Amino acid sequence: MKSAVSRAMVAVSVVAALGASAACSGDGGGDDGGRRSKPSGGAAARLEKAALTSGDVKGFEVEKPRSSGGARGAEGSEAGGEPPAGTPTPAECAPLAAPAASTRTAVKASVKAPVKAHVSRVSRTLTATSDKDVTTTEVGLSGSTEADAKRAMAELRAAAKSKRCGSFHIGARRYLGVEHLPAPHEGDEAVSYKIAHRTGDYVARRSVTVVRSGSTLAVFDASNLYDPEGVQSDREAEKDGLGGAGTPTADEAPKVSPRIVDAQLAKLAR
Repeated sequence: MKSAVSRAMVAVSVVAALGASAACSGDGGGDDGGRRSKPSGGAAARLEKAALTSGDVKGFEVEKPRSSGGARGAEGSEAGGEPPAGTPTPAECAPLAAPAASTRTAVKASVKAPVKAHVSRVSRTLTATSDKDVTTTEVGLSGSTEADAKRAMAELRAAAKSKRCGSFHIGARRYLGVEHLPAPHEGDEAVSYKIAHRTGDYVARRSVTVVRSGSTLAVFDASNLYDPEGVQSDREAEKDGLGGAGTPTADEAPKVSPRIVDAQLAKLAR
């Protein structure tokens, strides 16, 4: 029987291994003949300055993702950057796998015709200092043009609300449990949803909130792992009168902390 402590440790290590990042990607290759403007040269520096640092959110440690490449963040990671390799089915659901990535970009990437957007981005990983909370939250800031940001939000909102996206595939990976959630009244607009997928014996579960402020997208991607076998073992132990195992926080659905959202948006507004 797995203990609560061992499952929590496994959850943390596996979530870290997933390389989840809330960095966003956009599509700069639309049919506008190259007329779309690029973000200002100081966008990357502005986002880096606005990114959370240690001490900004009480009760959380802040780190740069290991795969981070300077101001561009963890591009190519599975949760928040690029979706897994393969064709999204249905295509409209692709943004849910990579928050705020446009469907058009994901589809073009799937047919080996990726489009590099004029996007500046940074990302940070937040973990709670309390050992009772094993949720990992990736916070990403993405800056492009306001038109691109609005379009990305519209595509994400449509996918989150679509009944066709309750369960979908990208390549061999199946995403499930998609549910549109009430979004915070922050920024110019916001979208929230939950999503999950299998990873070995576990279920990786995520709660995502994306907030647009002008041309900047702030993505908050909270994740943990559900251990069905471990939870069942604990329940059987409790029935047998063996206390002390308990159900760890990792077996509860992850939630984006309002404190993280408030701290990041406040810093972005400075």
